Amino acid sequence: MMKILLISLGIIISTFLYSQNHYVKQLGIEQGLSNNYVVNITQDKDGFLWFATEEGLNKFDGSRFINYYKHTNHLSGNELNCIYADPSEPIIWIATQRAGMNAYNYEKNELTVFSHNDSIPSSLITNDVTHISPAKDGNLWLSTYYRGIEYFNKNTGEFVHFNTNTFPDLPSNNTWTVLEDENGNIYIGHVKHGMSIISLKSKSIKNFRHNPQNRNSIPGNRVNCIYKDNSNNIWVGTEKGAALFDPKTEQFFPINQFTNIPSISAVFDIRQMDNDKIWIATELNGIFIIDTKHQYYLSQNQINPEHITVGSDNYSLSNPTVRCLFQDSFKNVWIGTYGGGVDFIGHIPPFFRTYSYSPIEEYKNNLNNRIVLSLCIDKNNKLWIGTDGGGINVFEKGNRTAIYTEENKNLSHNSVTSEYCDSQNNIWIGTFMGGVDVYNNEKNTFSHINLKEATTHDARCFYEDQEHNMWIGTSSGIFIVNTQTQENTHHYTTINSPLPENMIRSIVQDNKGQIWVGTFGQGLSIFTKNMHLIGHFNENNGFCSNCINHIFKDSKNRIWIATGDGLACFAANENRKYKVYNRQDGIHNAHIRAITEDNEGNIWFSTNAGISCYTADTEQFINYNYFEKVPMGNFASAAVAKDENGIIYFGSINGARYFDPSAVLSKRKVSPIIITEIKVFDGQSTYKDNNTINFYGQDNKGIKLTYKQNTFNLTYSVQDHSQANLVDYAYRLKGFDDSWYTVDENTVLFRNIPPGEYEFQIKARIRNQEWTEEINTLPIHITPPIWLSWWAKTLYLIFAGCIFFCLFRLYKKKMDMQLLYELERKNHEQEEELNNERLRFFTN
Repeated sequence: MMKILLISLGIIISTFLYSQNHYVKQLGIEQGLSNNYVVNITQDKDGFLWFATEEGLNKFDGSRFINYYKHTNHLSGNELNCIYADPSEPIIWIATQRAGMNAYNYEKNELTVFSHNDSIPSSLITNDVTHISPAKDGNLWLSTYYRGIEYFNKNTGEFVHFNTNTFPDLPSNNTWTVLEDENGNIYIGHVKHGMSIISLKSKSIKNFRHNPQNRNSIPGNRVNCIYKDNSNNIWVGTEKGAALFDPKTEQFFPINQFTNIPSISAVFDIRQMDNDKIWIATELNGIFIIDTKHQYYLSQNQINPEHITVGSDNYSLSNPTVRCLFQDSFKNVWIGTYGGGVDFIGHIPPFFRTYSYSPIEEYKNNLNNRIVLSLCIDKNNKLWIGTDGGGINVFEKGNRTAIYTEENKNLSHNSVTSEYCDSQNNIWIGTFMGGVDVYNNEKNTFSHINLKEATTHDARCFYEDQEHNMWIGTSSGIFIVNTQTQENTHHYTTINSPLPENMIRSIVQDNKGQIWVGTFGQGLSIFTKNMHLIGHFNENNGFCSNCINHIFKDSKNRIWIATGDGLACFAANENRKYKVYNRQDGIHNAHIRAITEDNEGNIWFSTNAGISCYTADTEQFINYNYFEKVPMGNFASAAVAKDENGIIYFGSINGARYFDPSAVLSKRKVSPIIITEIKVFDGQSTYKDNNTINFYGQDNKGIKLTYKQNTFNLTYSVQDHSQANLVDYAYRLKGFDDSWYTVDENTVLFRNIPPGEYEFQIKARIRNQEWTEEINTLPIHITPPIWLSWWAKTLYLIFAGCIFFCLFRLYKKKMDMQLLYELERKNHEQEEELNNERLRFFTN
């Protein structure tokens, strides 16, 4: 296997020298990281990333960092060396620089500290733990700076010591790293004494040190890291570069013998990613990437690995010293730098990329000017970018290969307003008040076109007609130039033709040979090739706008018009029938700047607020207005190009945006969404007197709040950070409001929710795509106050019943008394009447 790998290393294609333009996102203290000196990275079994720094531990939940310190979370120390996520238990093992080892149970929020105790022989032998790695049996190996290595039994909590006392043949107790292979061999990286191998079977020790006379010895004696790749090859990183170690021959093969990685670079970490590429983290030289898949032999020193280092663009590291590398379960790469925080490279590139400005001329992936006014692709698939003051930047395969300016006598002016590649692969260049220049592709020379009457015209557009004449739109009308002789044959203005004005912005010839002309402020006109007017469209006769920025003919011979107030489409072979698309049709911004068509027939156009697409199959609009949550607006008129691979480019005031339309429109599955936190705002909580409740990992059985905690904030996220800025969320609090609300933020605040039973529901989608059917739920119970509880209400009912009963008794007693009184009154009246009758009888 070692021989095969060495052959593979000798066969890397030499054209691999340039960077592959990995988009790098930088995360540091500004985003919540506790410290920018990152020394180690791991991922727990729930999918969360953890970062060890020289000032605290950090957990990343997909969108934000949660910090753990000595003074807040009882870590034994803030200065960390290494962390390791246990694959079978919810524990993060933490190696500190001077305070022993910590075991943090993130589900129970419990911390156990292992430190040296003189009275316990089986305790940790010293508190300076430099590295933690897994043992074959599921336990742990630890390296220490002063006292050798340790074997830790997780069940018993006891340490077994491997040092010069127990193994006298060990050359030193000062160690940086430790690794166990599948054969029971323990690899030890020493601080100053090379690498040692302990055989657990034979108890033998072998030590390897640098020998200047032996090119197959270990490169250096300070061994910072030892790594076993997927093929069980052993890689060793030292202060003088990296090497492959062959256990059979006991030889080292320094990588600098096969690659252009400088041997002076100290190597801190080595990782193999899912594509089998080996990433090497160095001091002051960034990252080198070696591809071991190719099968073409090259002689020594011809391997030029991919190199990622510091720079001023989005494809560079934040710091040249890289301490650690990690690939998460989603295949994203996380890079811990020493001073620059965390750098992130997503497993899929972002939808939109940019050729942006850099003041450093040596950066070949950047422009020399910030503003892009024009774009052109020649027949060699080179990208010509015209800038506002920096001349033309030519890019080939992602690298800038040439700059043409007025200063180097190539252009008439450095503000390039238009570009066009003719049928002979010559580039026509329109400049601001500098006239027209032409680049001859065969002769590799520039020439200036002498237009009639003036040489300083403001050339804004070009179009080569079916007879190979070049129509040039300027602020002084239209010039027609023969592309073969470069002779100016015609000049049309408002004086000698039906042009509505002289400020021409776009020209296109349709399949019937008619010339479509867009003007700056007088609308759209259609002419014959001899400039006889066929039709005119402006606001006076009902057209959407007088401002025409660009005209484009698609593969169906439809004519699309980019106007200042909508997108107009003329049907094929129709001069009068058109439809205008505006905001009410789904366009986010109606000021259209430039138009093109992808290979699937979809229409793409730039606006003042972003990039939009009119899809051919659904006949609907999709808007892309933000990149990394930053608006993508202020695009340039008519600045658009498409290369032979289908990549589309739009010019803007912030460089040239480019993208693969098939990738942008492709269906992507959103990663699982998780609810990570609930925060209450009354200073109280049901979770250990802390106003933050992190319940993820507790099966989301629900949360119980008091009636005083009826204002709370919920945080949720997709765990795949590469999708963090591509996702829309929809939520509802069922039982309170059953309507779904769409947001692009990963937090929501609920205020003054009445007591009751609710269910918070959250779902996600990739922006502009369908919602996932997976819904994450969290039951929330807000308990009522005592006086509104069920038993209080029962007492209220009983009390009310008693009162009612008493009142009824009183009422009944009153009614009985009234009835008795009435009976007595009636009896009294009857007796009195009877007495009166008796008296009248006896008196008569």
